[in-house]
This record gives sequence, structure tokens and C-alpha cells, in this order.
Amino acid sequence: MMAVNWQSVCTFLDVETQWRAAAGLAGLIWLGLDYAGVDVVLRRRGLPDSVFADLQVMETAALAALSEGAP
Repeated sequence: MMAVNWQSVCTFLDVETQWRAAAGLAGLIWLGLDYAGVDVVLRRRGLPDSVFADLQVMETAALAALSEGAP
């Protein structure tokens, strides 16, 4: 990982409890991050908007990985 991404990666790990999922017949369907909860973390830490943009990129990649093999 490049040092320039350190803050964004750490923040992504810090908001791991903010994932939204729905239960279906086939199991969990991952919906994405709860942006209201993520915003609280970003504001309380005084993080720039660029970190939120980075989180969205990581969220998209994570959703693709979580959806692999889903029916």
C-alpha cells in the first residue's frame, strides 16, 4: 500500500461496522456502507472529502468481491 492511501485505508477499516446488509432466502445481500454513520466518523476526525471519495472506491470494490458467487 502506498503511504498516500494510509489514512483512507485506516478509515475504511474504522467504519467496518457501518455495512448495511439485507437478509434474503439466499443469504445476506450486501447493500453498501451506511453513509450517515460514515459521515459521523469523517466529521469527528476532521477528515477531508477526499477520504470519503476513497471510501466509495473501496466500497465498490468490496461489494464486487462480496457479491462473487452470489446467486
